[in-house]
This record gives sequence, structure tokens and C-alpha cells, in this order.
Amino acid sequence: MPSRTPPPMVRINIPTVNLSEAWAPTPLRKHRLGTRLVRLYLPCLLIFSLVLNIFFFTRPVPLLRPSSLSSTRADDRAHREYDSVDFKRLTDLVLVPGHGVYLGDGLPLNEASWYLLDEQRGEVGAFMAHIAKAVEIVKEHDQSLLLFSGGKTRIEAGAYSEAQGYWAAADRMGWLTKDVYRRVATEEFARDSYENVVFSIARFHEITGNYPDRITVVGFDFKKDRFLDLHLRALRYPKIRFNYVGINPPGDSAPLLKAERRDAYELFAKDLYGCSGKLAEKRMSRNPFMMNHGYAKSCPEMSSFFDYCPANPTAVYDGALPWVN
Repeated sequence: MPSRTPPPMVRINIPTVNLSEAWAPTPLRKHRLGTRLVRLYLPCLLIFSLVLNIFFFTRPVPLLRPSSLSSTRADDRAHREYDSVDFKRLTDLVLVPGHGVYLGDGLPLNEASWYLLDEQRGEVGAFMAHIAKAVEIVKEHDQSLLLFSGGKTRIEAGAYSEAQGYWAAADRMGWLTKDVYRRVATEEFARDSYENVVFSIARFHEITGNYPDRITVVGFDFKKDRFLDLHLRALRYPKIRFNYVGINPPGDSAPLLKAERRDAYELFAKDLYGCSGKLAEKRMSRNPFMMNHGYAKSCPEMSSFFDYCPANPTAVYDGALPWVN
């Protein structure tokens, strides 16, 4: 049987290849574009982060509500519970002078829920801090009565008084709990700080039948001197029975204090009872609904005092007053 000749061998030359080159992927255009975008936006992100951190650490510290108060609205008003009060045993007046007008719609912490003058923008937090602090004081002293004082001062706000607005704001926040609900009321005729004090004393008498043994005002700290130096002098009310709790808006209060001295303190220093000039004009402008109080009738002991306007505008009333021995 003839033998088979094997086929000829074929030599194959395999070129030598560098493995690192063989396995290196070819850069894609999309990958190169992504790298460029990272290089472009990373510095922008770092700059934004830096600005955000600077703002966070340098921003004004917001006013905080007292920790004893909740911010939950009382919803079940049809079945509201409240403690009974013997008003005749109340001895202390806690007074919050009104400023802006809360209109009753929306959250009280939202400026859009208030009627405000331009210069009052940014002060709603302070208004709410005044309300909260006053409620806290009344909670701690069961013989005290809280009055929000302020009339229907702005025609643009409609027939809402400043006092009504403050009461509604406190209620909306859920702060008028059963232990204080009947000891929070309103005084709705005052048109300036002097009337806040005088009319609230009269309103205290209407509710309790007595005149307050002590008065605590919760308001702007930059207005403190006006009350202590001028209003107490006009009323001849003993300083030892008066306390002022001052809370300013966040930020620099120097411009506010300067405006206070120019637009109020110096005017009352020359006209203790606000009977003429700019103070009288302010009162007229802040009574667009032509409201008139009846305190002379409900507080006969003070009847002649309400109309006191001496020829000498710095002359102090020397007639009888219930709190002067």
C-alpha cells in the first residue's frame, strides 16, 4: 500500500505587539467632552458652595419663639375648652402695642398675610416674638391679663384692628391654650404708644373692675426710653411697678433707634400728651374709620384725664389718678 506524503508546513510570522498598547482603549469623543465639562463646572460649583457657606455663617440670627409655646393651630374651635377666670382677682396688665395688621388669612409668620408699611417689611418675626413672649408671661402669672392694643389704623387694611390681628395671629399659632384663653383680650382704639398705655389701663378696668397693680409692656427695645422717660411721666405711673421687655428685629438696630428719637421721642418730649403738631396729625391719620372710645364713661375716675391738653405741652397732669396715692 503506497505511503501518503504529508502536506508541506506553512510558517506564520506573528508580529510582536506591546501589550500595553494592545489593550489601551481608543479615547472616545464623548469621554473627552465630559472631561471638559467637569473642568468647566467644578470651579463654578466650588464658588457657589463658598458663597452659600458665607451667607449661612453671616446671616442674621432669626428670632425664636419661646420653647414653652407650640406652633400648632387649634383646629376644633367649635369645641374649644378654656379655664374659667375670676376677673376681679387679676392684678397685672401685660400689654403688647400693635404695629402691622394681620389679616387673618395664611400663616402669621408670612409677611403676605399682613398689611404692612414699607418700613415694616422684615419685622413680622419681631411682631410674633412680642406676641409669643407676652403669652409666655401670662402663662407664668395666673393673675395677669394680656391686652393686644391698637386700633383700626389703616384704611387699606379694612376694618381690621391691629389688636384683632395680633389676637388672631396668636390663636392661629395655637398659643391661646385653655389656661390663658380667657385672659387674653384686645384694646381697639389706641393710635400711638401713649394711647396704648392709657387706653389699656382703662380696658383693664373695664374687664376686671380694678386698675392694674403692675404693668409689663412687650415691644421693640429701641422704643423703651419713650415709655420709661415720657409716658410714665405723663401718667405719673410709678416706675417701680412698670416693666418693659424689649425685642428688636434681627440686624443692626442703630438706624431704628435714630428714627425713633427723631420721629417719636423728641416729639413726645415737647408734647407729653400728643395734643398738637405732628403727633396730633398722626392720630388723625390713624383713625380712618372715625372711631371714638367710651373709656371716659367706663372709667369715671379718669374722665378728665383723657381730654387733658394743657397750654404748656410739657405740664404734667396734677389731678387725681387711681394709681397715685
